[in-house]
Amino acid sequence: MLLEIKDLGIAYGKAEPVVRHVSFTLDQGEILAIVGESGSGKTTVIRAIQHVLPGGGHIAEGTMIFEGEDTRKQSAEKHRSLDGKDVSMIFQDSGAMMNPIRPIGVQFREYLALHGMTDEKEAHQRMVDMLSMVRLPDPEQILKSYTFELSGGMRQRVGIAMAMAFHPKLLLADEPTSALDVTTQAAIVKEMMEVRKKMNTAIIIVTHNMGVAAYMADRIMVMRQGRVVEYGKAEDVIYHPKEDYTKMLLAAVPVLGGETA
Repeated sequence: MLLEIKDLGIAYGKAEPVVRHVSFTLDQGEILAIVGESGSGKTTVIRAIQHVLPGGGHIAEGTMIFEGEDTRKQSAEKHRSLDGKDVSMIFQDSGAMMNPIRPIGVQFREYLALHGMTDEKEAHQRMVDMLSMVRLPDPEQILKSYTFELSGGMRQRVGIAMAMAFHPKLLLADEPTSALDVTTQAAIVKEMMEVRKKMNTAIIIVTHNMGVAAYMADRIMVMRQGRVVEYGKAEDVIYHPKEDYTKMLLAAVPVLGGETA
């Protein structure tokens, strides 16, 4: 088992936990979708997994076991050594996470060097290989480009390429398609599925789109107001939901051609 979370609680400052009683498991190569409305705690959970909670956020209770080790007992240095290598994250708008006045290649190379790849030739080849893997045309030109010269979908592909550069065991994706048009969303989802297939990478994707969750996930966890309201195999949650909130989310998925009363 790659990741096991038991009764996780997350708080900010000295206040009571805003997320409580979150439990799930994840095997190598498995995809978990965390779904729910804005403010339900989805992003808070995956940020806790990577130990990058903002504003005094911390794990207040529960256990988080990654590859047999309780990450709450690990040092900050150990967390940094895992981030970007064994555990990596794709943000909602990867372009916003990059410096707009520096070329993509400079930033990508610095990211590789930060994690130990200092050989210029090796780093360049890795960048070209990763950009090719996510099907970006002319990787050499992409490396010379600035973020404002790329479309939203292209920036997301760059984000995926950087996140996958060290073939992580776990990829955390924070609503990676929500700011994109429908056609680009489909392409990004397809690329992530290919990454899972090629590298056997486990993925936790945060989304409010039950359609994306149904297509991608092996398991689905539904959250509301900081609590898990439903969790199980994707087909069970989609076709046999137990909770009214899950049924409401499923009812909100658009149907091609609409439906007449």
